[in-house]
Amino acid sequence: MSKVNGSSRNLLKQFIPMATSDIVMALGDPIIIFVLASLPDSTHYLAAFALGKSIAVFFESPIIPILPTANAMAYQARARKLLFQFTLILSIGLMIGMLLIGCFPALSMFFQVDTSLWQSASLLVLLLCPWPLVISLRRYWQGQIIRAGFTHIIAKGSLLRCLLLTITAFTMAFFTHQGAWIAAAALLTGAVSELLFIRNKINKITLQEDCSASPLPDNLMAMSRYYWPLAQSMISLWGARLLLPLLIAMTSTLNVAIWAAGWALVISISNGVRMLQQLVIRNINHTHKTTLCLFSISIGCSFSLLLFLLATTPWGHEFLHYYAGKQDKLLLGIQDILLVCSLLPLLMSLQNFCQGLHMVQSSTAVIGRSALIANLMLIAGALFMMYLNASPAWFAIIVCLTTLLEVFLLAYQLKNNINDGHTISLMRLIRMIPLKITTRTSIKTINN
Repeated sequence: MSKVNGSSRNLLKQFIPMATSDIVMALGDPIIIFVLASLPDSTHYLAAFALGKSIAVFFESPIIPILPTANAMAYQARARKLLFQFTLILSIGLMIGMLLIGCFPALSMFFQVDTSLWQSASLLVLLLCPWPLVISLRRYWQGQIIRAGFTHIIAKGSLLRCLLLTITAFTMAFFTHQGAWIAAAALLTGAVSELLFIRNKINKITLQEDCSASPLPDNLMAMSRYYWPLAQSMISLWGARLLLPLLIAMTSTLNVAIWAAGWALVISISNGVRMLQQLVIRNINHTHKTTLCLFSISIGCSFSLLLFLLATTPWGHEFLHYYAGKQDKLLLGIQDILLVCSLLPLLMSLQNFCQGLHMVQSSTAVIGRSALIANLMLIAGALFMMYLNASPAWFAIIVCLTTLLEVFLLAYQLKNNINDGHTISLMRLIRMIPLKITTRTSIKTINN
């Protein structure tokens, strides 16, 4: 028991800085939304931010796997150099794509979205053109820092990013009421400052070489084959999430404003579990997979509880009251989304645990295939909800159900893989959930 507790404490020591990084990073959107909610015509700017940021994140989605890939390849200099070249090519292509989208606001004709709303959203996309390059380079160096074990650097960089983002957003609001300029200036200032901080730190870190490890891609074509399933999983995920505000916008501007505000809080808290994937990749060779799984479930339950309390308690209501700019319709809609999505962090923790195991096994195709199936179901469900003119909370239900589907698909593939010391059966994974909640070990882990 003491050995398990010791392993959990070690995992928690690694995880807290990384989780802090993702949580602080995700706080950027709620901060910007808080500023936009105080502007004249706040509903318009909130809706435009929801659409514009969703498009920007969709173009960011193919570079999201740069982080775990850099983590997995950090021990071979040749692979690191190859990944850097691949990162530059990919991010420059994405920048050109954002430029084209931002320069053609007439694209609103393909969606039943208000023209002025689309113009504001496309302006935000145009201003955020450097976003893919900045984020991809930051993630490339972050992966190497995580592999070297200096996770506290990641947390410090995110704190710096959040601080400068906040200062920029509030300062810009004094000089202009143009929501697109406020949001773009805040996002880019924070991201660039974090990139410069991370780049400075990586110069002081020496990565150990391990040529005896399993072979990695040795040319751009091999790198593309390795990386594409990971990118495809993120493209399908964020493509589906891009369609969500577009589909919700077809029901009403108020509904998409509710979704923007509510989803920003959900993802800010849920993002705290994303680094579990990096934890699995780094520790699977010297930590038992059951310990990693139980730890992941504990973390997921903790963040799920936080969302539930925010949606149901008086202090949560008071916070949401000010967050929503004291607008009752926004407040009620946000509460519904938070309550529905209370289960999402737990589901995401299991998702990232399974994805980490697949990364170690180099079965990246399973990750891409599972994400594609789940996200096609997400789009189908969202289309049905749009047809019914459903409230944003029903779209949140679809998100949770399709995330659960992806977890089952990932776990099922692990069950059917050849036993190599890293696999875990689907039924065993399910049985661990109530076990962990009721054991003393879980309570100690969460309290620590």
